[in-house]
Amino acid sequence: MNEIIIRNVHEKDIPQIAEIEKNSFTDPWTENSLLSQISEQFVIFLIAEKFGEIIGYIIGSCDGENAFIEKIAVKNSARKQGIGKALINKFISEISGNAKQISLEVRESNPAAKALYFSMGFEIAGIRKNLYEFPKENGIVMIKKL
Repeated sequence: MNEIIIRNVHEKDIPQIAEIEKNSFTDPWTENSLLSQISEQFVIFLIAEKFGEIIGYIIGSCDGENAFIEKIAVKNSARKQGIGKALINKFISEISGNAKQISLEVRESNPAAKALYFSMGFEIAGIRKNLYEFPKENGIVMIKKL
């Protein structure tokens, strides 16, 4: 993973991120939605880049006590290489000293994501009924204490 760089997002990155978003989610955010996150006050928006190509991203926020991971996705061809874990670790380092916990939501039917989160110390905190659309599905709320 030496050639992987994790850095803050730039406006020019949005088209590549939107493509990953479209291939990763059944209800993807638009380019404008992604772009709007760049200027949000409490948002942390990081990308993983390999040889100039964006291969993953994480969007989260921290209000000073609680952090929330809104989106994380890795390009299909770059999965199972530790990129998701690296993005989460960088997110944690960005909020270090500020948040007491991180929370996120994941589809019940996403075993790969759940396995990643469990491996990083997240625990199930609850279920949000019918959180997701396309298809309708429950969301599992997971929390990691810092």
